[in-house]
Amino acid sequence: MKAISFLGFNKRGYQETTYIHPTQNNEFTTKFIQEALVELYSPDTLYVLLTKTAETGIPDGETESTWNTLNNKLASKVNLQPIKDVPEGHSNDDIWKLFGMLTDCLQDGDCVLFDITNGFRSLPVLALVAVSYLRVVRQVEIKGLIYGAFDAKTSDNKTPIFDLLPIVSLLEWTSATNLFIKTGNGEALSTLLLESKETTTQNLATSIQGIAQGLQLLRPMDVMRESAILPDRISDAASSVSISTPQFAALLGRIKEDYSTFGLQNPTDYQNYPQSSLLRQLKMVEWYAAKGQTVQALSMAREWLPSLLCYHFKLDPLGKENREEMELLLNGGKTKDGKESKYLDDWSKLSRDKKKPLNKLWGGDFNLANLRNDVLHAGFRKNPKNAQDILEQTQNIIKELQNIAQKWNLENEQV
Repeated sequence: MKAISFLGFNKRGYQETTYIHPTQNNEFTTKFIQEALVELYSPDTLYVLLTKTAETGIPDGETESTWNTLNNKLASKVNLQPIKDVPEGHSNDDIWKLFGMLTDCLQDGDCVLFDITNGFRSLPVLALVAVSYLRVVRQVEIKGLIYGAFDAKTSDNKTPIFDLLPIVSLLEWTSATNLFIKTGNGEALSTLLLESKETTTQNLATSIQGIAQGLQLLRPMDVMRESAILPDRISDAASSVSISTPQFAALLGRIKEDYSTFGLQNPTDYQNYPQSSLLRQLKMVEWYAAKGQTVQALSMAREWLPSLLCYHFKLDPLGKENREEMELLLNGGKTKDGKESKYLDDWSKLSRDKKKPLNKLWGGDFNLANLRNDVLHAGFRKNPKNAQDILEQTQNIIKELQNIAQKWNLENEQV
């Protein structure tokens, strides 16, 4: 394991104290947190970042610099590596140089312990950023982000060492949750949940994976089923997850708020809940468009209209023949050889207020079916729509779908 520490300069010299390990029943008395770090954590290599002042400055009453004193104490105990000429300024260039010094100490796959006890100016913040960066870019395993809290020492001169790594973990949880909420990608979040062996967190990870995969692969029934059990699984997992990351409960609330609206326990029960299923599918169309996933939005929108007609004629929308019949109605009700749909008479009796918006959207002014084909065929056709036109037309299509839902008086059944 490697350790990275910062050595500052105190004109009055550092005071001796007994540092207490945060989780083990170990302690060590010294003036230097670096010496306690070596004794309590046993790193193979210790990198010490030094400004010129910290390297050469001699405290009052001493005969050598603080760095020389520390070097003499540790040279025989650990592979001690000074990182000299750390910038002491505040400019952006100084900050980036310092960040580079931090990250250059490490190789891919290293284990590292960060000590920010003597960090000056922006160093603690930089250390937090560096930890998050190294975890992703170099797959570095962070063993701890420690801070010797000298100001919190007890009356018997014992100083606690705090491990701030849970704060970094919260950043990870926040980033993973934000990714899931913003894009529907739940891989990072489910991976974090799966690190726990608790059944409740495993179940929550399964639900998040199910929702994410369902959204990615256009499986609205899967999304509705998993979203229906999501609130209970969040409640069950909240206590166990919060033990390691207390603030994650608030993040779970955001997930529940955003995805539970898709929930329907029996989305294929078209005898009892056809309108509820249609309304949730429409929410998904809106969700896709809001997240910039236009291909999925158009695909779902195109399938929503035949499903609506299946509801009207009390047909199972998952039946291939039923969908073909409804698409035939939307295309005029007759095949090229003159064969009429068996539902054409009933279709012709449908009120104009209900039927006209469907015809307009399917093959009329909006020509949804053709636009969906244009997008799915990647524009490999004569006179394809340009990207901006597709985006604008998608927004108009969603407004029309919402208008249709109102005209058809779609309401959630009691669920």
